[in-house]
Amino acid sequence: MELDRDTLKEAAEEALTRPSDAMFYDERLFDTHGLVWHWAESGGDILAESNFHAALEAITGAAGNDAGEHVIDGSERHFALGYIRALYVQVYETFEEECECEPTWEHEDGCGEDGESWYCQNFCLVECDGEKCLPDEQAYTPAFVEAVKLALYLKGDGAILDDSDYSERESEAFEAAMKEAVEQAQREYTLVDTVEEDEAIAQRFYLDDSTTHRNQWCRPEDVSWETVAEEYGAARDAYFEELATEVYRWNILGYSPDQLGLFSVA
Repeated sequence: MELDRDTLKEAAEEALTRPSDAMFYDERLFDTHGLVWHWAESGGDILAESNFHAALEAITGAAGNDAGEHVIDGSERHFALGYIRALYVQVYETFEEECECEPTWEHEDGCGEDGESWYCQNFCLVECDGEKCLPDEQAYTPAFVEAVKLALYLKGDGAILDDSDYSERESEAFEAAMKEAVEQAQREYTLVDTVEEDEAIAQRFYLDDSTTHRNQWCRPEDVSWETVAEEYGAARDAYFEELATEVYRWNILGYSPDQLGLFSVA
């Protein structure tokens, strides 16, 4: 995506404007480095989290060897949102005021004069006069250009920078939400079930294809503690019923554990 200078200029002005509630301080901020991205770490927004990290990787990659100087990954405290990760990027390239270049000349076609000659100094194009190598207008850093490109891409709601990263984070969050719901369900049986029984029942619950989490849920916000408690209870009942059946077969019918697969109880 090619960006026109008007778009970059507008983005630069916005990035270098200090918000009234800015709290993270660094002498470079809103002077040479502008705010291009932020993410509330405690907000629970997986898409925002994924896009922040994907943007950080892309912007740092665009900066190359200048990443340490051009990119600031900061953290600041917000009274309403908790800790915020804030990404600042150097907006404009910096150039030395003087250079040590030898004067170079872009000769006209057919010009055989020396660069120091009166003719070349008046009619040929000076590439560098040996004193200044500054461009005619300010140049934007590759990191800032990349940041603006990503921001424009994400203007649409729900846009994802890295599908793989987002899917992985969503899967991890779903597993964490399920674990929390199962642990809550197990608290009802704390006084009667052992740790080993908890683990065995949970394993049975997780692997049961008929449970809601196996065939309907895929996001952390899908997880219902009430549904998990109900289905965990059913898995627990099935677990102890199976244990009771084994005890009955062994103690009443006299079958050894090796024979359990050969017989069934009517």
